[in-house]
Amino acid sequence: MTLLVYIGLHYGPEIYQQLRQSRSINEDVHLKLMRHYEEVPHWWYIVLFVITFATSIAICEIYHMMPWYWVVVATLVPLVFTIPIGIIQAVSNQQPGLNVITEFIIGYGMPGNPIANVTFKVYGYITMTQALNLVSDLKLGHYMKIPPRNMFVVQLAGTILASFIELGVAYWLMNTVANICTPEGYPFTCISANTFYSASVLWGLIGPGKLFGTSSPYHPVLYLFFVGAVLPVPVWYMQRKYPNSFWRHINLPVAISIAGAMPPMPAASIVNWFIACFVFNYIIHKYRNTWWQRYAFSLSAGLDSGVAISGIVQFGIFTKAKMPQWWGADADHCKLAPTGGFLNRVSPPA
Repeated sequence: MTLLVYIGLHYGPEIYQQLRQSRSINEDVHLKLMRHYEEVPHWWYIVLFVITFATSIAICEIYHMMPWYWVVVATLVPLVFTIPIGIIQAVSNQQPGLNVITEFIIGYGMPGNPIANVTFKVYGYITMTQALNLVSDLKLGHYMKIPPRNMFVVQLAGTILASFIELGVAYWLMNTVANICTPEGYPFTCISANTFYSASVLWGLIGPGKLFGTSSPYHPVLYLFFVGAVLPVPVWYMQRKYPNSFWRHINLPVAISIAGAMPPMPAASIVNWFIACFVFNYIIHKYRNTWWQRYAFSLSAGLDSGVAISGIVQFGIFTKAKMPQWWGADADHCKLAPTGGFLNRVSPPA
């Protein structure tokens, strides 16, 4: 609710104007250069949508995942949220997720059905994510002056190819790694997959009707929908009234959306992110602005690339290597944290 109200207040008139002038807007140098290439016909996208939509309905009906009309609803969810979330991602490079709202909708619609819950979530959430990934890639191709039709074909071929490769790798891992997705299968403990499974039990098997019902202690949490809808209004008013104050830096969807990543993300990551953001985007931006303008983006891209490269190197070198045991290598310095010590207590003698 915060996202929709925030985007409506800040970008509503601009979205409406862009929709009306999408074909008559002034062309920049990139668009003028791209006019030399043939555009992707609309019927290409229509045919692709019809094929994938019909295939989704057939699969869900044949394998009894969920009724066909829920596939329609799952398609409408990203239709509503793609533009608002795309704006937030363009401004902050953060993408709020639709996992909770999709689980909430299907949890009330089909309670006690975890398979339908995860299926609806995938169609509602991942469709939006893939749409924004496609837009991002097409934008990059636009700036790189790649023919639009070539971009369309490559994106489609890459999606189909990746589907089979990822499915094959998943089956290979499940059949070759002993005790996969369990603590004994470290490092293949599948933290995200376990979170996905836990969400299917919480939102699907139990359902929000029981979890947030009138007799539940979590029932007051539902009032946060109203709070989320109202909260952007005073912030927007203060930003309009005091445009040069600290209020202009407040972006509620970004601030609130990080809570959705908490499981399975360690809470300590937020502290590290805050420290790095405060140093680079406040201290250096304020006192060394010239350096920040010249090197901040390059440094960010370099750090992201370094993480990706180091991940590959560490996986290839250290996965099977016998590492020395010392205090700093112990990942669990608080042995009582998982159970609070209750399982380790010895019952007093009778």
